[in-house]
Amino acid sequence: MPFQTLKRQLADSLAQTLKDPRFPAEAFLSAFSSPPDAKLGHIALPCFGFAKQLGVQSNELAARFAEALKKQGLECQTAGPYLNVRWNPQTLYQETLSQIFTQKGKFGEDSLGAGKTIVIEYCSPNIAKKLAFHHIRSTLIGAVLANCYRSQGFKTVRMNFVGDWGAQFARLLAAFELWGKKDALASPEIGTAMNHLLEIYVRFHKEIEVNPALEQKAASALARLESQTPAVVEIWNDIRKVSEKAMAQTLKRLHVEFDLQEGESNYLEPIKEQLETFKTLSKAEMSEGAWIVNLDGIKTPALIQKSDGTTLYLTRDIAAALDRFKRFHFDRMLYVVSQQQSLHFQQLFGVLTKMGNGWASKCHHIAFGTVRFGSEKMSTREGKVVLLDDLLNEAHQRALAVCTEKNPTLANKEEVAEQVGVGAVIFGELSAHRMRDIDFDWEQILALDGETGPYVQYSLVRCHSLLKKAAEKNYPINESHTPTETLGPEEEALVLCLAKFRSVLQQVLAENEPYYLTRYLIDIAKFFNRFYYQVPVLQSSDPAVRTQRLNLVSATKQVMENGFALLGMQCPEEM
Repeated sequence: MPFQTLKRQLADSLAQTLKDPRFPAEAFLSAFSSPPDAKLGHIALPCFGFAKQLGVQSNELAARFAEALKKQGLECQTAGPYLNVRWNPQTLYQETLSQIFTQKGKFGEDSLGAGKTIVIEYCSPNIAKKLAFHHIRSTLIGAVLANCYRSQGFKTVRMNFVGDWGAQFARLLAAFELWGKKDALASPEIGTAMNHLLEIYVRFHKEIEVNPALEQKAASALARLESQTPAVVEIWNDIRKVSEKAMAQTLKRLHVEFDLQEGESNYLEPIKEQLETFKTLSKAEMSEGAWIVNLDGIKTPALIQKSDGTTLYLTRDIAAALDRFKRFHFDRMLYVVSQQQSLHFQQLFGVLTKMGNGWASKCHHIAFGTVRFGSEKMSTREGKVVLLDDLLNEAHQRALAVCTEKNPTLANKEEVAEQVGVGAVIFGELSAHRMRDIDFDWEQILALDGETGPYVQYSLVRCHSLLKKAAEKNYPINESHTPTETLGPEEEALVLCLAKFRSVLQQVLAENEPYYLTRYLIDIAKFFNRFYYQVPVLQSSDPAVRTQRLNLVSATKQVMENGFALLGMQCPEEM
């Protein structure tokens, strides 16, 4: 990748200039930043930290670096304590486009993760009800991280660990025994069955507020399920099957896939055999009839077995983690779950560590903020929920209306509306840092201008349109990657942005933050649109210059398509 190669060469040169073991090339690689103005250069180095350790003035050190690099043919300038460097734009163009056209869909990939295994758990809903909008962040963040890890050479295990057991499922079982309709559950229309389950689930939680004794019915249902009472097991199986079908349909629309889907119930039998070992290794103590584990630095003890003898989600997570390490010998295990579950994961990792599992340090909670619809936190049990299917359907219809208004003669309107509507939702959910809380706003996510999915998609549509017109005129594309004239500022900025693709993907992995990918695609769209409006492409009278610019359009198209694929988005060729 040109940008990373050039950065490495620059870092090596700076380290060689100092010849100080305190400052290897890696120290400079981690310190590089972007200049505040593209006119200053392609890359900047703040010299404060280096100068302080060397006992010299930062502006003097910047000047020393500049003098050394100029001797190597690099264009450098200083701005006080900052060193700004510009590479040869023609070389950057030639090397970047050559790799894009050679690697195509693989451009941006790397082998830095070769031989390493990453297990990523995401989505992981309680499957006794339809996927709701508040499930979307775990699902999308996890899917993008899995795609990016895989692109960088990691063996990636994408896992959906569904909640098919425990207190919430017990409440649904109790609700079904009270008000459930078997004919609704057996309906060939999956939506009918799932709506019925949601209805009785919400009813149970409303009625328990005035009739606390219903909690005993839930406890009884769970006890009978754990003792394998046939009638209860039958209902449980029916609910689980229809729930999994409904979930698969919704996830397909988001282009989300898993390598494995497992349920909490998978670990019930192993726990029976392992529970005493868990207690012994973690030095569990009995408290009021329940078994707890006291952990250093955590005020709340970890509860691993209730006083009635039943296990908890935490117990099953312990068993699952032990099993996953045995199966995959992972180098990292990521749990993409809301920040509201932070205590749970502190306890999980704490118990695993206390049990003597050194690999527990490889387990990480990838937390994210709350999602709100109408500035209200969602809760299925309170009935404050927007079903994900309903939201995607609404996105489709709104996108269809916008596309029809903008382009009444558009072909395949329904297909385009699905790509634009669902794409807008995906992009909107990933366009903020994952720890930020989100307020969903229809007008914002579907806007064709501003930093939105449709805006980026429309930029790619422009690439398609230019290349289609070029093909109709038999203009050559992708034939020569050597620029024939000095690149203008718009061309140079776009080439530099394209060259950064792999660096961006590695930044995503360094912080487990998909935001950097959506931000990057917005930047490409902005640089491309500036180029589109300022630089004549098809209208250029010089065939060599026209080819040069069409090559840049084609390269932009390829990189944007690669980025969309990692996000799980599709883009129409016309909208």
